[in-house]
Amino acid sequence: MLIRSLAGLAGTALVATIAAMATTAPANALTMQECSAKYQAAKDAGTLGGLNWNDYRKAQCGSDTPAEAPAKAAKSQKEAPAKKPAKAAATEPKSLTMQQCGAKYQAAKDAGVDNGMKWNDFRKAECGPGADLTALSTDGDREPAAPTTAAPRGVTFPKNVSAKFSNESAGKARMHTCLEQYHALKDKNALNGLKWIQKGGGYYSLCNARLKGTS
Repeated sequence: MLIRSLAGLAGTALVATIAAMATTAPANALTMQECSAKYQAAKDAGTLGGLNWNDYRKAQCGSDTPAEAPAKAAKSQKEAPAKKPAKAAATEPKSLTMQQCGAKYQAAKDAGVDNGMKWNDFRKAECGPGADLTALSTDGDREPAAPTTAAPRGVTFPKNVSAKFSNESAGKARMHTCLEQYHALKDKNALNGLKWIQKGGGYYSLCNARLKGTS
């Protein structure tokens, strides 16, 4: 009888112990598979915060940590509309490449219209945004754009292509005729600030347009 009573008391204690363990155990702790899925979701979403697997498992896979929360966060991040790129700034005229600027500089030196400028100074002054690529060409095959501004008052231009250049192509003959007059005016300080080439139309552009109109 005593043995049966002790057995009953032992059984009651065992049941109480199991109940206590059940109430204190992390009932909501994630399984390894659930934790692994949650870790991968956080990794994809970039929300790991530098945690490695073991640290993440201890911090995020214990009790009261729903398995689906990071997955939802990752999903919402993936489904979030992509940010629209900022509107491009208004298109600005491009500068000349180093190769183009080098060719222009050499052409200016060949024509004697570089005004003694060093390479760096020339590059800054003549090769920036909107610079004319062909305006300083001295081969006569690539002519400058038509001028959009008038010449300063008092600047003169040749009325006809010089006969001394008659054996050259029409474009080259006009260019050499203009260049000859340009140097003559430069020596007399009679250009009134007009350069061989400048925005809107330098001496070459203005002179070439006049000679083309008489040819």
